[in-house]
Amino acid sequence: MSPTPVATAPGTRVRRELVHRANEQEILVSPPWRAEDGGYGGTTVTTDLSPYYRDHPGTHWLDALLLIEACRQAALSAAHEFEDLSSDIAFFFNSIDMEITEPAQLAGLEGELTILSEFEELRLRGDGSPKQITYHQRGTDGSGRTVVRTSMAVQGLPKGRYPELRAYQRGGSPAPTTAALRSAAGPRTALSTPASVARTEAADVAIAGVRREAGTLVADLAPDFGNGSLFDHDYDHYPAMVLIEAGRQLALSGTPDPAGHLVTAVRAGFDNFAELDAPIRLVARPGEQRVDVNCVQGDLVVTRMSFALAPVPGGKRQA
Repeated sequence: MSPTPVATAPGTRVRRELVHRANEQEILVSPPWRAEDGGYGGTTVTTDLSPYYRDHPGTHWLDALLLIEACRQAALSAAHEFEDLSSDIAFFFNSIDMEITEPAQLAGLEGELTILSEFEELRLRGDGSPKQITYHQRGTDGSGRTVVRTSMAVQGLPKGRYPELRAYQRGGSPAPTTAALRSAAGPRTALSTPASVARTEAADVAIAGVRREAGTLVADLAPDFGNGSLFDHDYDHYPAMVLIEAGRQLALSGTPDPAGHLVTAVRAGFDNFAELDAPIRLVARPGEQRVDVNCVQGDLVVTRMSFALAPVPGGKRQA
């Protein structure tokens, strides 16, 4: 798939409504364009990043969350712009798969990534809402070398029908919102130190109470509802990016040197909504190649994740 960039000024961000973001600093991609031989192209826009994406000992390019979010935005904006996807949609992920294929090249990237997106399946209902969207992507550097790959699956409903779905899932009770919980939130207790999860600011720490239990590493989900990157707008559940960030932090906290390691691959499946009004435990089981992390609410596994870890290229300390 060859890119054919549209004529926009460097650093131009896509319109907010095409990526469902409220804050300008959370928009990570350019307007999309049609590629010559099918699919769609876009570039990252990493000027004036939010503090969250800059909260690392080293380069932001090795941040798995930034790469996943940029790729999500690239695909979603192309679907809205070119594939008649309605903008009045509440989206939810089914799965996310991301791999940094060339960590050293990505760490030394100058300029921006080009993201090339191909839709494998794009089934829309009559009202323009997505019954199922699956897509594959690759991110390339200035030489055209692929440095990151993703595959994602997403569904959605018209915003007017979404509350009905959530009430049905909750046995008729309305879901609380992050806005309400933010105003009522007290201090987060037993919070992990930023250094133990390869962050530098406490506001970006998402786990607390890390402990060993029967051969596993366990933590409590404890994000800051006031974090404008993790919670760009109001939610009635924990969004996928919060759960992945918490899982990433727990996986790294089990290494001898969290800042000296990075996540090179993420696989995540979202079986159920992660509710805001019940505690969530993260349970990590290290394996030979990956660290598996489940998010457990009551007796229900709501999210299953797997993280591949590697030393930072060149021995440089980095999240």
